[in-house]
Amino acid sequence: MPGRNSVFRALITLYLNNYQMTAMDYGRIKRELGPPDARWICVFGTSDPADTQSVEESERMGRALAQAGYVVVTGGYGAAMEGANRGAQAAGGYSVGVTCSLFSRKPNAYLNHRFEADSLLQRLETLLRLGDGYVAGKGGTGTLAEIALAWEYINKRILPGRALVLLGDFWSVLPEIMRNAKAAPGVSLGRASESIATARDVQEAVRILNQTLGKSA
Repeated sequence: MPGRNSVFRALITLYLNNYQMTAMDYGRIKRELGPPDARWICVFGTSDPADTQSVEESERMGRALAQAGYVVVTGGYGAAMEGANRGAQAAGGYSVGVTCSLFSRKPNAYLNHRFEADSLLQRLETLLRLGDGYVAGKGGTGTLAEIALAWEYINKRILPGRALVLLGDFWSVLPEIMRNAKAAPGVSLGRASESIATARDVQEAVRILNQTLGKSA
């Protein structure tokens, strides 16, 4: 069993790693990579390649985003992540992945640039800081964590002006839960449902992003 000092050192290292990532000049990074002045959109979704319907939808999402002039960002691995990156590149867009050194999986082959994080927290923070908006399709606990933290950052105004769109029916219950809470409008719970949107399909998701981010269609 590790001693108290080694555990403490590990916690300090984790903190410093995450602090360095959040202190990065993300604006500078985005200016140096990809098309000038392009907005960056993170696409979240399943890591299950057997869910072909979700993977195909994610590919359509990546293609539509690239056609609308957005840079497409994902977790950089397979299934829905690969689909979105592949769709972006197929449309001539710029495609980015944020992987994690904890995983032995290989990044997908459709990345113009890849960041590698040292922890899951660092990876998630990097995705959120890079994104000007987020689209979440069907997925598991990893996708749920991405939705939850993006939603919290937007709702608490840590990352103001971002758009968070739930694609399809799978996650649509989440904003409904908040609306049904009937909290006072001025408190965090009361404004939570205003920090998230739902889209029936890829085209509606792009329209919501354009409207929220002030981008002409």
